Amino acid sequence: MGLLLVCALWACTNDLDKVAAVDLTPSGPDRVTRNAEYLYSDSGFVKNRLRAGLVNEFAGKDARRTEIDSGLVLTFFDRQGREGSELKARRGRILTEQKRMEVEGAVVFTNARGERLETERLVWSQDSHRVHTDRPVRITRAQDILFGQGLDATEDFSRYTIRRITGSLQLDRDTLAP
Repeated sequence: MGLLLVCALWACTNDLDKVAAVDLTPSGPDRVTRNAEYLYSDSGFVKNRLRAGLVNEFAGKDARRTEIDSGLVLTFFDRQGREGSELKARRGRILTEQKRMEVEGAVVFTNARGERLETERLVWSQDSHRVHTDRPVRITRAQDILFGQGLDATEDFSRYTIRRITGSLQLDRDTLAP
């Protein structure tokens, strides 16, 4: 009976080195989060909320970054804590050291006025509070659709400049000079 118990206990042991070798890869992420929600605040005020399907965080010295996949939604809040602009994309990357977020794949950025930017790639420079792209853009406003090759904007997409613009604008007679 005692021999049977010793054999049963021996069969249940794990070699921790083998388990670690299977679970960890040198190039893999240090942390993986599914269906994530992060709130970013400054001076006690929530500035942004990030929701993402899959977040992979890499903490390596030379490659410190966060990769986001399976969709993301970044919501900007105003000073009163109200939701303002919203940025959606299929995937993204946060480069912590450069204070930059890059998103790509069906990027849609809607501001508080309901204006909608569509592009394939957008870069948010957190230190300058600006977003930009050199890719083709489409902006839909109340009665207008504008196209361009590139854009520079404030981080909440409240003010923007379209480069190499094309499209049609609807103007009221009152706004035209005689």
